[in-house]
Order: sequence, then structure tokens, then C-alpha cells
Amino acid sequence: MHWLPFAVFAVGLLSTAVIGESQRRFSAGEHLRLERDLAHDIAGSIGNKLNTDRALLSAVTGLFNASEQVTLAEFQSFFRSLDLSLEALQGIQGVGYAAVVPGNAITAFEQRIRREGQPEFRIFPPGPRPLTTAIVYLEPLDWRNARAIGFDMYSESTRRQAMHWAASTGQPSLSGPVRLVQEGQSHQQIGALIYEPIYLEPNKPFTSERDRLRRLRGWAYSPLRMGDLINAVLTGLNNPDLAGTGVLIYDGDSPIRELLLYDNLGLHSTSKLDHPTWVSVPIANREWLIGIQLSRNNLRPDGLSLNLALIGLFGVLSSLLAAVITRMLVNNHLALRQALQLEQQVARERALASTVFETSPLGIVVTDPDGIVVSTNQAFSQLSGYSQVEARGHKANLLKSGRHDEAFYRQMWQSIIQKGHWNGEIWNRHRNGQVRRHDLNITAVLDNQQQIVNFVGLLRDVTDRYTQEEQMRHLATHDYLTGLPNRALLMEQLQRALALARRQGGRVGLLFLDLNGFKPVNDRFGHASGDLLLQAVAQRLQQNVRECDTLCRQGGDEFVLLIPDAPDLEQLRHLAEKLQQAVAGPYPELAEEMRISASIGIARWPDHAQDADSLLDAADMAMYAAKEAPADHIALATPQG
Repeated sequence: MHWLPFAVFAVGLLSTAVIGESQRRFSAGEHLRLERDLAHDIAGSIGNKLNTDRALLSAVTGLFNASEQVTLAEFQSFFRSLDLSLEALQGIQGVGYAAVVPGNAITAFEQRIRREGQPEFRIFPPGPRPLTTAIVYLEPLDWRNARAIGFDMYSESTRRQAMHWAASTGQPSLSGPVRLVQEGQSHQQIGALIYEPIYLEPNKPFTSERDRLRRLRGWAYSPLRMGDLINAVLTGLNNPDLAGTGVLIYDGDSPIRELLLYDNLGLHSTSKLDHPTWVSVPIANREWLIGIQLSRNNLRPDGLSLNLALIGLFGVLSSLLAAVITRMLVNNHLALRQALQLEQQVARERALASTVFETSPLGIVVTDPDGIVVSTNQAFSQLSGYSQVEARGHKANLLKSGRHDEAFYRQMWQSIIQKGHWNGEIWNRHRNGQVRRHDLNITAVLDNQQQIVNFVGLLRDVTDRYTQEEQMRHLATHDYLTGLPNRALLMEQLQRALALARRQGGRVGLLFLDLNGFKPVNDRFGHASGDLLLQAVAQRLQQNVRECDTLCRQGGDEFVLLIPDAPDLEQLRHLAEKLQQAVAGPYPELAEEMRISASIGIARWPDHAQDADSLLDAADMAMYAAKEAPADHIALATPQG
């Protein structure tokens, strides 16, 4: 048996080598996984940031589509109404409007803008060009943005490429890297711009790319300071692996200096950039290359680490000790030693789990199989208002808000029981009665017999993000002045009403209403009074229609009323007369005495058209016929032949 200690020692060394190599390969693979995950997380967060900016630009486009002319005061008022937080604007230098100079008449255009409230306005750089544009509005108008007013972005090739692509396709466009006009001599950052085209006659369909360019009015756009924007994204990720990590982002598929958008540690073209992981991701209409190089304080790319050296040292010493102990009392001593090691490992894991549980920024609640709260952490107390003592022993539904029906909870628990987990957003009630929106992840914990012993829930408050997204969605589908649905929402509701009428054999009516005498009111009392009058008209019209009807502001002084399940044409005429009376009445709530009337065109499906666009056109033509009517200014559409 003299050979046994040597055999134990040799086996110990071999095991240490195998474990060490396995750990090294695992660490190397984990290093690569962490870098790829970070790249995709950064790309996703940048995409969300740009989606927020595109929603702002869509709202600006809606503002210009609703008015033939938008003044500086109206644009500033619109921007203030967005009530954007500093967090939402990080990296987004502003929201603005760049106009096409009609007929390249630069002097006339400059004089008009100066008369409208910008006395120092001028277009730069000077010189003749086939197409001249100018930044007219840019908010917030701080010292940086003020430097950009009047700049012809179309004069620079990178901006021109993005602007032309947006104008010819009708889609938002992200430019390549540029130097923003806003940049000073110090703290310069690489910039980029997002454009969304604005057209004349936006409600009229386009026949070709050339038609789009001919009717181009300008662009809603946002300048982006890439350093600020990506720094905000990285901060928002709140990922500890980002500490000391190099992040490089290029516009395109090649890591060259001319395409560099972001380099937080200055690694480009240096010997320090020796083990990056490159991931190509689509961002808006462009392709970006993201490089991630983890800090050497994190996992090394080759998997070598101090822990691996300690594993090797520990393996050698353990093997030697095992050989010595084998000579004395092998079986009993090793059994006792392994038991002690296992107990210590379990104790460390419990201590680590307890620390993570208490310090996690996520609210954590643990229940038994019956849903009775067993334990909560401090973050849960902050989210719910219930202390650990108050929550323990109660059902987990003590946060139930009443906004979800029983089917919602039944489906949720069915997913947990069948799949072992559920993730989604849910409305919960705080102890103080306030209802908040939480991102909730519930996981079932199983024992060795695959029986549920606990449920673990992770909560995060997403109320502010949800509220802002809802505001953006509302701005995209509603008129900012009157709060009524805009044309996009009208067409969606009209398509739905026509589909239902086809299935059920019903009728769909459209009343196209145009205000007579509105332009003189605008000319005499000003746009502010005209806006107040439009709001009052919208309110009166809304009070005289059914809840199931949809009243839309088509733009300017035009309104459209969608009537699902429409009555006969005579009743539609009576409704039109009722709306005329509502519009024609005096407006004592306004400071000035204003008198207007309404011309109304009536069309009904399927009498006057077979699809949504044709029905709207029929009502529009009937409205123009009503304007020429000598009596009541109400006209029916011509039946389709």
C-alpha cells in the first residue's frame, strides 16, 4: 500500500489540471458572452433612445401638417407642452424645423423670417446652390442651438445624403458622423442628426419619388451629441461590468477613424485595443459596429486569473495533504474534511445570497406555495409602502390595484404553474393608495421532487417610462391644439368601421365640415384668437355628437365626423343642420365678438364610395359643393355611378 499516497497525489494533480483548464475555458467563454451581451444591451438602449426622439419628430410633423404656417411662438409653445425631462433629452441637442427655401429666394425668405420674430436671421454658408434650406426653429434655444439658426444643412454632403433619403422615401433617416454647428472650440463631440420629412398637402397621396421632392416643405430634425447620448445610455444600463470597459462605436462595418462615433477610453488605433469583441447591429436606417473590451480587472480573454492560480495552488496543496493523510487514516479523515468544506461553502453561499437579497435595487418578495408572504427586502418596502413585518403573513395580492380582471391573473398563474415563470407589466396599489406600474418577474422554486416550495417575485417601478410613452403615442394620433383625433387616427377608425359594416350590413357616414369666415377672424384678431376659436368650435361639435362617433380635426379650419352605423341620409342632413347651429352661435367665452358659419358635405358608404379614401374624397367634394349652395350650405355627395 506504499504506492497509495503517490497515486492519490498524482490523481490530485491531474484533477487540478482538468478543473483549472475547464475553469479557464469557462472564464474565456464567459468573457466573450459578457462582451456580446453588453454590445446588444447598448444597441437596444440606443434604439430605444432614438425611438423616443423619432416620436418627438413625429409630433413636430403632426404640428406642421395641421397648419399652413407655424410661427416661432407656436413652435415654442408646442415644445413647452411636451414637458420633456432632462433625462429624456440627454444627448438630444434639441428638436427643430429646417425649411426648404422656396425657389431659392434667399433674400425674400430671410426678410420674412426676420419679420416673424427673428431679426438677426440669415442663411449660411453663402453662395448659390441648386437647393437651399435653412434651420428656422430649434428648441431649447440655448447658446449652442442659437448658433445653428439659419444654417443650410443641405450644403454639407453627409447631412444632404440623410436629408435626401428621408425626403425621397418619407421615412425617418439617421445621418453619418458630422461636426455639429453647435460645437465650440472645447469639449467637442462627434454628432449625428435624425430627419423626418414634412410635405405640402400632406393628406394627398404621393405618386412618385419626384412628387415627394416637389412637395417637400422641410424636415423635423434633432441634432445628437453622440458622446452625451451614449454616455446617458451607458449610465441607464447600470451594469457593473461597464466599469473600466472600453466601448467603441463606428458608423458602418469598418473600425476606421473617419467612421468613429464614440470611444470612451480613447482605445482606437492604440496597442491597448488588443482583445475587443465586434458586433454589427442595425440602428435606424444605418449599420453600426460596436466594439466591447472588458476591463482587465474583469475576466481576461484567455481565461487566466488570480482565482485560477489559487485553484492550481490549492489543488497541489490539497493533493499533497491528501497523500499524507492517506498514510494515516484515509477514509475517515477525507470524509470529515469534505463534509467541513461542503458546510463552509453552503454557509458562504447563504451569506452571499442574503447580502444580494437585502441590497438588490429590485423589490424582492418570497412566498410559500399558497402565496403567503415569507420574506421581502428593503427595495420591496420602498415600492409597496409595506415594511417586512407588515407584509409577512399576508397574501401577495395585498398590492392588487383592481385594474386587471380575473382572466389576467388566471392566465398569469397558469403560466407560472406550467412554465415555472411569468414576466410582464402590472398595475399595483401602494399602501398610500397610489397606483403604480411595475415590471414583475415571478419564478417558481422547486425541490428535488419537482414540487413548488416557493415563489420569488422581482419588481421594478416603470410608471414614469410608461406615462411618457403614453404621452408620445397620444401626440402621434391627436391634434395638439384641440385634442381631437388627427387624420391618421380617423383613417384607422374609418377602416375599422367599414370592415364592421361589411360584416353586419350596416352603413357608415362622413360629414366634412369647413368653417366659413375663419380666415377673416385670423386676419383681424390674430392666430392666438383663431386658435381659441378652433378649440371652442371643437368643444361644441363634440358636445353634439354621439359617444361612438369620431370627431377629427382634418387640419386648418376643417373637421370630419365619422358616424358608424349611420342612419338614413335625411337624418344625416338633420345632424348637419344641428352642427351648423352649434357652430354659428355666439362665443361669449371669447374676448372678441366672432361670427362664423359652416359648410358641410355629407357622404355615406356604400351609397357614395366603396373604400375609405374614396368616401373621404366624396365628403370633401360635397363640402365644396355646399360652399356654393345658396341656401343652407349643406350638400350630399354624388352617388357613385
